[in-house]
Amino acid sequence: MNARTVLLAATAALALLSLAAQAKDAPKPAASAATLPSYESLDSNGDGVVTLPEVTVRAPELAKRIVHCDADRDSKLSREEYAACKPVAPERPHGG
Repeated sequence: MNARTVLLAATAALALLSLAAQAKDAPKPAASAATLPSYESLDSNGDGVVTLPEVTVRAPELAKRIVHCDADRDSKLSREEYAACKPVAPERPHGG
């Protein structure tokens, strides 16, 4: 192997290591607005029913975004209602 080949291989290896380090340190993308926690994780008392008050206690910001999913307005989210739920985006502050 000549010096030129060694230098080229070393440069390529350094470039790959640099890219790998950047990828490792890159921030993970935020969960999309459509991503919801599991139904079970919101059922704080383990009774198999998720109520809007339970969601409010567990995740107040989420509660504001999914209140519209309670189709029958009984303050409970059935598994079907929750599965069909598309949360609205969180409100952004007005101004600059």
